[in-house]
Amino acid sequence: MPKVPVMAEVSERHLRAYQEEACRRGVSAESLVEQTVNTLLRDLEREEEAGLDAPITQQV
Repeated sequence: MPKVPVMAEVSERHLRAYQEEACRRGVSAESLVEQTVNTLLRDLEREEEAGLDAPITQQV
């Protein structure tokens, strides 16, 4: 599967929460944000395939 570099803006509160959870798990906060984004994208793709939501892709 192709990888796409992404920059995410998160609130200070959420960044602190990611940092605390990352420390607890022994991983980087960036890896947790990446995991969150990937999970959200998979959920959107499943909804799109099931016809439950507006498509995230445009047909030309």
